[in-house]
Amino acid sequence: MRAHERFSAVPDHRSERAAGRPASAVLRWQRSAGNAAVAGVLQRAAGREVVSRDAAGAVAASPVEGLATKAGSPAGLRAMLAANPGLAQQVVSWFAAGNVDESLNAMLGEAFSPAAARQQQQAPGGASGTGPTAPTDPSGAGAPEKAPKDPTLPLPPALTGTKTLLKGDLTWTLAPANHQSARIDLDFKPDATKVDAKTVSYGQTVINKIGSDLAYAGGTEADPARNKAKFQPFEDPTSKHRIDHLVDTENDPFYGAEWDQATKSWANESPGRRVGASSTKTGVSTSATMDDTPEAPAPRAGKGDSELSFESVPMVLETREPLGAILWGFKIEDKENAPIVLTGAKDADVTDTPSAAWGATMDQYYAAKYAEILDDFDIGKADLKDAHKTQLDSVVTKLQGNAALRAQLGGAADLTGGAKVNMALSLKRAENARDYLVSKGIDAARLEVQSYGADWARVATTTGTNESKNRRVQVWVH
Repeated sequence: MRAHERFSAVPDHRSERAAGRPASAVLRWQRSAGNAAVAGVLQRAAGREVVSRDAAGAVAASPVEGLATKAGSPAGLRAMLAANPGLAQQVVSWFAAGNVDESLNAMLGEAFSPAAARQQQQAPGGASGTGPTAPTDPSGAGAPEKAPKDPTLPLPPALTGTKTLLKGDLTWTLAPANHQSARIDLDFKPDATKVDAKTVSYGQTVINKIGSDLAYAGGTEADPARNKAKFQPFEDPTSKHRIDHLVDTENDPFYGAEWDQATKSWANESPGRRVGASSTKTGVSTSATMDDTPEAPAPRAGKGDSELSFESVPMVLETREPLGAILWGFKIEDKENAPIVLTGAKDADVTDTPSAAWGATMDQYYAAKYAEILDDFDIGKADLKDAHKTQLDSVVTKLQGNAALRAQLGGAADLTGGAKVNMALSLKRAENARDYLVSKGIDAARLEVQSYGADWARVATTTGTNESKNRRVQVWVH
């Protein structure tokens, strides 16, 4: 998966430089750690002088000095920063220079507290009024963050560990990014004496809740379930978990791997999300890694406790064999100064096998993601069956009904043949499906073909097994 599908992505603070840091991120740190801590972090990140000088080279007085006095009140400070976005960046630079101002620290906390944000949104002329909406964040990023009002509230310690499982070693770190977000880093190294895998990556499930209600990516504080119609089809009916992926732009359920049609192989999603492999023949294995930094949906907003729960499962992509599992997440009580509480990520939460809900959720992904899955191709054959043509007729109807839609046709094989034969066979299956759609009047420019060989198993299998559901063409209409 290329990016996170939940409410908002949190930048990796360890890699950002101070000059490019948005004011909203600085204010978030300021509220949770105080000016001194912010100054120290930014000073280390910047690695250079951060002061203003006049034409003669003398250090000029900063407009941040005495800013709390000039503003007079939290509302006044909010108005000043909204009217002058450049001033917000000067606040960043001023902190980076090592300055400390307890009055400004306290006023920033009040100006951008959840209560102040709600008052701003409810004011005449605001979001519910008829006049222009005043900015609520000096960076122009939109709604204010729901951080605790108390800037001295300590963050909980990180949860780290390494555990040897039956099929490899899992190392993890779950650490708070701030009081509304946490980051997980995983490294699974397969046991090369037990695991044969061309590609190892992760399948991750997620459930977001506010109080007793489910929440979804793209929701708002007023309506956390706004995008329910988009995500609900992917939910396992029993557990309500869903595969963590970007519904609109991603064509696979894997967290850490993405298909590269040019090389016809699984590729790393990013430097921190790498595919692994293992060979009992050579006795060599490489780790599969992933990271994720989810953010809580509308915490401390009067709608109930905010909770995110995940199950991350290292798995062999060509067999769908799970190699282990870890449960993790975090929770925030619906209180003004409630701290983030990390959940899971302890030794007992790391197991040899995933939950039954994980497998059911993976099955639900395939049912919801693809408009049609043409399976049960004959072994070694690419000819379309009558049932396949009926399914493709349904795709024709969808595409003819909306000229903006496109279709991706992904061909696959089972593990009964050799790698080269399977790759060619999977390509021919997808091409035959494409050609049928074209024969029905669909413009070929709206159709994309991919071929996975036997490198992507829809259902669990083993080498040499005749598995008809893996001999398929999956049609993603988007």
